[in-house]
Amino acid sequence: DLQGTRIRTEKRRMLIRIRNIAAALIILVSVGYMITDIVLERGYDRGVSLADLDPELGAREQEYRTLVSFKQQEAGSFNHVDNLIIAELLEEIQKLDTIYEQSMKDLSELGYNEQVIHTIFDTYEKKIYLLELIILENNKIKNHEAEENLFL
Repeated sequence: DLQGTRIRTEKRRMLIRIRNIAAALIILVSVGYMITDIVLERGYDRGVSLADLDPELGAREQEYRTLVSFKQQEAGSFNHVDNLIIAELLEEIQKLDTIYEQSMKDLSELGYNEQVIHTIFDTYEKKIYLLELIILENNKIKNHEAEENLFL
């Protein structure tokens, strides 16, 4: 009887060890999976830039960014949002920003793709054009206000 109890105790200890080892393996695999998922998600959020694909494309994009920034400063704060023309131009710029964001997502998914790259540069060119129209409209408004002040 005593020997039978010892065998059962040994089997029970062995099963407990196996269960503990299996639980530890499941925990390690789960933690490893979560860490990998987090690392890959962070890498995905960074996305791919044009400079990553080709330094010349990166330099060209930087030139466009600089020009857009310059035009935005030149346009100043959009004081005349009540102006229907400027409001519509601002809406178009927002649409272009959405297209740009989608193009950058496509670029990170597809890698080097001529159509996506063309779309990215096309959005920059259109945004610059729309900012120039806003600048012209602002200048018209300022000139009109200056003329009104002269006549008063």
